[in-house]
Amino acid sequence: MNMRRSLQASAAALCLTALVAGCGQAVNGSKTIDTENVSAVGVESPGPRVLHENWPEKVPSRGLAKGLALPLEEFMPSYADEIAVQEARDIAETACMRRYGFTDWRTEDLGVSPPVSDNASNMPRRYGLSILAEAKEYGYHVPSTGTESTPPPEQEAAGAETVLRGADGSERVASFKGGALPEGGCTGEVDRKVGTLDQHFVEELSSESFLQSQQEPAVKAAMSAWSGCMKERGFNAPTVWDTDELVGVQSETPTDKEIAIAVADVECKQDTDLIKIWFAQESAIQRQLVKENQASLGGAQNQVKKTLDVASGVTASLR
Repeated sequence: MNMRRSLQASAAALCLTALVAGCGQAVNGSKTIDTENVSAVGVESPGPRVLHENWPEKVPSRGLAKGLALPLEEFMPSYADEIAVQEARDIAETACMRRYGFTDWRTEDLGVSPPVSDNASNMPRRYGLSILAEAKEYGYHVPSTGTESTPPPEQEAAGAETVLRGADGSERVASFKGGALPEGGCTGEVDRKVGTLDQHFVEELSSESFLQSQQEPAVKAAMSAWSGCMKERGFNAPTVWDTDELVGVQSETPTDKEIAIAVADVECKQDTDLIKIWFAQESAIQRQLVKENQASLGGAQNQVKKTLDVASGVTASLR
């Protein structure tokens, strides 16, 4: 398993606001390994390779969700924002690892597997499939737009995990080859220097509006009409989420049955205006949520801006 991938989840869960790296800070009671002196390499980090092909649109330009943007999307970081912060984190990580002798250290390419949506709203598929052309070609499968990442060197080198995490197994490590490690290793240094994008609060509100909207009488009526349309075509699905049971276990490539269900799904949404009605109801709910949570949303938005500013500074100073 790629070591960086295994650490990303825990690193992403941290939202630290301290901006000073703290490199060289020893941990009392920690283990020290390999007393051989380490030299500061001082090699400038080139940063990760960033691919920009097939990135998601800010607002869908095709299908039944064309032109739709919910009120809470104003407060959500974009895919470009996420890439900018990860790029800064990777640059800082590489600079740190090279100080401890890993001169060929490089992180994985960024932007290689763009998501469907530009932000956490997932608008192109928020209400299920919305693009007929994709349904005809891919069924319920997500179109593949990814590019293979170049395997980074030195990720499995001896001592790399110790320097990256500041730990040997479950035991914290204070130094490596005689040089003091930052608390938490290079990952800890990156967390303090760059931080992460925290959009937990706005995502909670988005989930709340999504659940509430499904209880609205207008949405229930439109969903019922959609279900009736599907039944006329030979498919029994009370809601758009029940199409999974009709398709069954998804094969590697879409079957004729899956494509037929997907096409009927989108065409019935078009015939019943399901997405348009659903979007209108959820938009009203979100406008109320924005009004009720303006201060908290503004604070979260400011924090995102600060993180992006810090990331920009780190990228400019270390690249």
